[in-house]
Amino acid sequence: MKFFFSLLYRRLNKRYIAVILVLFTVLMPLKAQSFGEVFSDLQWSVRGTLLFLFENNGNDSAPMPILPSPGVGVSYSINDLLALELTLDIYGTTFEYNVNLQRAVAANDEFRDAFVIGSILGLQPVFCFNPMGEAFTIRAYGGLGFDLRMIFRAYGLEDDHPHHNNNNPNTGINVGQARKEISSYFWGNGRFIYPFMGGGMDFPFHDSMQLGFDLRLWFPVWRIWTGQDLPFIDSFRFGLGFRLTF
Repeated sequence: MKFFFSLLYRRLNKRYIAVILVLFTVLMPLKAQSFGEVFSDLQWSVRGTLLFLFENNGNDSAPMPILPSPGVGVSYSINDLLALELTLDIYGTTFEYNVNLQRAVAANDEFRDAFVIGSILGLQPVFCFNPMGEAFTIRAYGGLGFDLRMIFRAYGLEDDHPHHNNNNPNTGINVGQARKEISSYFWGNGRFIYPFMGGGMDFPFHDSMQLGFDLRLWFPVWRIWTGQDLPFIDSFRFGLGFRLTF
């Protein structure tokens, strides 16, 4: 099983963005005859999410980051039951490279090596139900997500500063090298691939607007083929937030 997922990853890794765009285009219904008609059928949303990045590394990392995460979305309704949705959520926090664990972990401020801005891109079919007519809408969805992370030098540091972890004042590398290790970790072996599932409810708010909430869970599926010995909950994500659709 591990070999199968490893082979699948190697074959799809370099083409995943093109595949997403092609699928979104091919699956879009052909009833709209012009770009203007397609655009007018799109439904837009903005959201604010409280994002939980699960960690379980004891003193080797900071406690679980709980981060504000703004986001946007656009969906195209195929029929009253099914829509296709593209979403983007942004977050930012500090990370360090832990020499003992040989991977990037959430950082307390005094051990920071890099400031990471994550852009979580998601593509998903959305099933919509209206059990009580126009009173509210129930949404259920699941799809493929990608955490596209940009790695920056942490504030107040220089690349030639000595790198240190908790209980290890001199790891033998500098901050610049640690930041490169963080980048290699996040972008290597498909650690940006995060399938997810979620659900939410929307209520009429004003004219054609709806106000609702979302619950989402992202799965670190890359753990299957990397074979890393991580605590069970480590690298999962959970999001709780509100959503305005118009």
